[in-house]
Amino acid sequence: MQKEIWDVVNGYNEKHGLEHNKELSFYHLVEEIGELAREIHSHKDNWRREFDKEHFKEELIDVLAQVLILAKDFDVDIEETYKNKIAALKKRYKL
Repeated sequence: MQKEIWDVVNGYNEKHGLEHNKELSFYHLVEEIGELAREIHSHKDNWRREFDKEHFKEELIDVLAQVLILAKDFDVDIEETYKNKIAALKKRYKL
C-alpha cells in the first residue's frame, strides 16, 4: 500500500509540476483527520447531515493514505513498524 500511494502522489506531482513537501503531507493528514472527525460527529447525532457510511469509509482511507505518505516521507517501513508494534503490545499485555 505504501508504495502504491507514493506512486500516485509522485505521478500527480509530476503531472502538475509540483514538488513534494513533507510538512504539507502532515498538514494534509491533519485536514483529513478533521474530515473524519466530522463524519464521526455526524454518526453521533446527524450533525449537518445524515451519516453516510460510504463517505465515512472514504475519509478513513484518506487518513490512512496520508499516514502512509508521511511514513514514506520519513523513510519508515510502515508494515515492518506495525509488526514490531503489535509484537511489543502482545508482549506487554501477555497475549
